Amino acid sequence: MTNVSTLRNVTADTRQNGTTTPAQRPVALVAWHAVEAVLRHSQTALAHIDLTQPQWWALNNVVRAEHGLTREEIRALDVPYGMGSEVIAQASDALMHRGWLVAGTDGRLTLTDQGRAGFARAQGHMAQVRADLVGDITDEEYAVAVSVLQRVTDNLA
Repeated sequence: MTNVSTLRNVTADTRQNGTTTPAQRPVALVAWHAVEAVLRHSQTALAHIDLTQPQWWALNNVVRAEHGLTREEIRALDVPYGMGSEVIAQASDALMHRGWLVAGTDGRLTLTDQGRAGFARAQGHMAQVRADLVGDITDEEYAVAVSVLQRVTDNLA
């Protein structure tokens, strides 16, 4: 089995002598580095406004729900990156404590005025994250990259 150290050496060798073609590079390593870079960049951008990634996910999901979400619905969300459902539940609790979310009499969490303002700021930061991520990549190139990674995932499902 190939370990991370071996994969790093393959990448380092590629950078040093250029003998490995892109088709020979380990897709898992490239994808892993991409995930790390995107998360690091987005988490840094959110930290500038004192927000965590799980808090962003909670806000995003509450905003998308026409009548807000209950705590049970928040716990049931598909949380990415191997984080458990408690992470987003704790994030929503923190947002309630912060005054960004409020529970109605029906138990549904919705954004307060302060929460809407914070969400708008976060959206701006995340739009910049997206612009930084895409850079000079065309829409077509981006679509191909996402499509290929999805096909790799589907092939292994």
